[in-house]
Amino acid sequence: MRSKFLALAGAVALSVTGIAIGSVDKAEAQAARAAPVILIIDQQRVLATSKAGQSMKPQLEKLQKEANDSLNDEVVKLTKEAEDLKKQKDLIAEDVWVQRAQQIAVKQNNLPVQREVKVRELQLSEQKALAELTDAMRPILKKIVEDNGATLLLERGAVMYASQETDITAQVITELDKKVKSVKVERIDLKELQRQAQAAQKKKK
Repeated sequence: MRSKFLALAGAVALSVTGIAIGSVDKAEAQAARAAPVILIIDQQRVLATSKAGQSMKPQLEKLQKEANDSLNDEVVKLTKEAEDLKKQKDLIAEDVWVQRAQQIAVKQNNLPVQREVKVRELQLSEQKALAELTDAMRPILKKIVEDNGATLLLERGAVMYASQETDITAQVITELDKKVKSVKVERIDLKELQRQAQAAQKKKK
């Protein structure tokens, strides 16, 4: 009787264990299905290495040089105006001389503002070109993500560690080079943007 009882107890134990193992296997399978697939991209590397990204650099440098040259020309012009005015101090009426001196001073004081405007224009020009590059990348990223069954795509700079297998940067660069060889960087005129914004505002009213 005792042996039968032990055998029955063992059978029950095996049965319970089987249920537990089956439940664990099912939970693990569900967890595996629910686990996110994460991919990584280094956008700075795409910008620095892709043909489209590389095409932007000389254009931005050219715009920056033009902006600096324009400001330097203005400084030279105002310096000459001030020097010429000093020479005319005893040749023209005092009130006229003072008025011209004040005009030159206003222009000189406005130079930092002009510099800020040009810096902002360069920033907007770069942002517009980057937006075009991002638009070209979007369908490429979508396809790679779908092909890998990924649920998340993260920027490398936001990740402390990621295995090399998760990094799709090289693949993105290859596909992007096939699609886009260059991106045009156009100079943004801040005054024109403001004029357009004001015109649009008037239309709404």
